Amino acid sequence: MNFYKTKRWKATREKVLRRDGYECKECRRYGRNRIAACVHHVNPLLEHPEWRIQMWNLISLCNSCHDKMHDRENDVLTELGEYWRNKVTPPQFKK
Repeated sequence: MNFYKTKRWKATREKVLRRDGYECKECRRYGRNRIAACVHHVNPLLEHPEWRIQMWNLISLCNSCHDKMHDRENDVLTELGEYWRNKVTPPQFKK
């Protein structure tokens, strides 16, 4: 079954969007207010499936910013995607 079609993902996605005020976090960095349409795994799902529904690993993004986070052909994080990965720290690694 496709993870993105599960009830658990849909509920988690809604919680993240609500937490972020339905605004794109990347646009907000630059003072722009754009509606978030998707929720992005900061640490990619394929690399860390154990973090797939962890709230700290998810951010709300508009479609444009989401497309800038990783190469759509090979799913490798871009420089911007790496920026967000470095910004977000798993709770067990925080000081």
